[in-house]
Amino acid sequence: MAQANLASVAYYTVVEDERTGWTGGMLHLGPNGRPIEFQCTLPVRTTRTHEILYGTTLRQHLIGDIIGSLLVRKARTPVTLLCCDQPEALGLQSTFDFPVALVQEAAEEEEGPIHDESWQGSGTTKLGNTHLRVAIEQLPAAIAACESMQDLPDALEPLERIREAIKEAHSQISRKVRQVELNESEAA
Repeated sequence: MAQANLASVAYYTVVEDERTGWTGGMLHLGPNGRPIEFQCTLPVRTTRTHEILYGTTLRQHLIGDIIGSLLVRKARTPVTLLCCDQPEALGLQSTFDFPVALVQEAAEEEEGPIHDESWQGSGTTKLGNTHLRVAIEQLPAAIAACESMQDLPDALEPLERIREAIKEAHSQISRKVRQVELNESEAA
């Protein structure tokens, strides 16, 4: 059971897979780096109509509006700081009171170099050996959260844990689908 008074940093990412769709995961870690809670969505599949209607904003809509909001609302553990690796997730800042931080090193792996001129109105803080980019008005809260999580070595590794957990969930779903198909073909 999640502890409501325990400070936690939540990590959030979304994995896109051609076969299964978009799957989001959020991992809450306590100050010692151990998992407090993990949430994962079922894959979200878009249609051609979605692609037409949302155009270039589809990715932002899925990551920031749909999947991220769902995971935060489902969480039993209050979020002190949300670390993400996709710039589209920063849109969650307008919906929730806690700071939403982009893990700069993780985002650069995905998106390429982050240029300071594109981040006016934001500041940076460190969590372990990684840099977090946060809206300037949320920077004091982000710094305080990072100070309470000093035992965490970095903010990259938890994002990789989420990706691996999603990959495992996808493989389990695939095995179940294959088993159902096999059972149906044997019954026919």
